[in-house]
Formats: sequence, structure tokens, C-alpha cells
Amino acid sequence: MSLKFSCVSSGSSGNCYFIENGKHVVFVDVGIPLKTIKANVDIDRFAGKQIHLFITHEHHDHVAGLKPFLNKFSPSVYLSEGTAQAISAKGIDVSQFYILNGFVEYELEGFTVHPFNISHDSAEPLGFRFSFGEKVVTFATDLGTVPKDTEYFLCCSDLLVLESNYEPEMLAKGPYSKYLQARIASHKGHLSNRDALKLVGSICDTGVGRIFLAHVSDENNCYDLLEKYAGFCITNYKVQTEVLRRETPLIDIDI
Repeated sequence: MSLKFSCVSSGSSGNCYFIENGKHVVFVDVGIPLKTIKANVDIDRFAGKQIHLFITHEHHDHVAGLKPFLNKFSPSVYLSEGTAQAISAKGIDVSQFYILNGFVEYELEGFTVHPFNISHDSAEPLGFRFSFGEKVVTFATDLGTVPKDTEYFLCCSDLLVLESNYEPEMLAKGPYSKYLQARIASHKGHLSNRDALKLVGSICDTGVGRIFLAHVSDENNCYDLLEKYAGFCITNYKVQTEVLRRETPLIDIDI
């Protein structure tokens, strides 16, 4: 089976990923302008394929490009009821969107998806675990904490996109207000580098194949530091671990 993962953008300024599987293209979030996707992706490769869009939650860096994306591709859109209501309040017609419930597996044409509830300060955020035959790709970003029922969905992934948003000392000494610092560091905020590192150690023996540390803060993190964390995971946990950089136009790999 030919399965390709691509990252167009990852970070606090915009997130957009997609997976190609035969005649299907599965997008996760579209928090960047359509022109940015066009500038970095040969969208002609999508011709004749069914486009699916899964939305994790309604924050701007995950849905900023939604309306033009809908107009261009007419995708099937999947999200939680809470996220649908929040997006509807932004003036977008959600009447044809598909509502998903966390911890329920859905069988779609060509693949399955198992959404799971995550802890974040939005209406009803979801992570997604996709199965394409024997290949599993999981997205877990924008989560302040990872309880065991969430951790379960990260295990055994052939590819895991995992948040590693901030370094605690940089957040504490950075430009954000005390209120915003507390929000980010809370259980409904974002996952720190250290918590991501602990999580990798917790799941490394489950058969995880490749991990991308993602959704990196522009203000409260450092790519050089993250590369050291990734190296630690490789050396000590024996898991191929890499960093998704915002400035990388496109990461395009076979799984």
C-alpha cells in the first residue's frame, strides 16, 4: 500500500497536514491560507481523488484557511459537535459536515478513523488515529495533558505527530502575560517539551515507528533545543524522532 504523509505547516502560526492513500487525500486542519498550500504543494496530484478534512478544533491556527479550502476542494469535513458549533459562529455553513464522537471508531471508504477527546481550551477538541490497512498515523497536538485513555491512542503508531509546544523556562521568562503563561501551562493548554519527552518514554516500547515533535511555539521554544530532545529520544528510547519546523515548506515522506 502506498501511503504518504505531508506537512505543509506546523506551529503556533498555522497547522496543515495531509496523508495520501490511493484515491483518498486526508487533511488534518487547514490553519494556513489556500495560497500557501498552492505555493508548496502540487495540488494537481489531488485531481480525481476524494478529499477529506478532519478538524481538531476551532482555533485560528487550525481553521484560518477553511472557507477558501472548502470552495476549492469541496471536501468531506469531519469534526466534533462542539467544534462545528464554534465554526458555525464564525459564519461558516456546517450543515453538511460530519459530526464525530470521541472514542468511537468510524469506518470510511479506504481507511478508518478513531477520534479521541483531548484536553485543550476549545469547544470540543479531538485528536485523530487513522488506520490505512496495517499502517497507523496519529495526530495529537494542542493538549495540555495526556491521561492514560488518551495515551492509549498514541501507542503502536507507525507515525505519530506529537505536540512539543514550549520550554517551561522560556515561557516563564518570555513576553507573554502571566495570565497567558498560566493558560498555556495548564491542563487545558499545550504540551511542554519535557512532558512530550516523558510521553515518548512511556510509549516507546509499544511499537511506535516514527515521531514528529510538532506545533512548536514561535515565542516559547527553540528548535536547537528540540533537536537535542529528539536526539535523546533516538539514543535512549530507540524511536526515530524528528522536529517539524515551521519554516520547512513541505515535509513529504512515505510510510
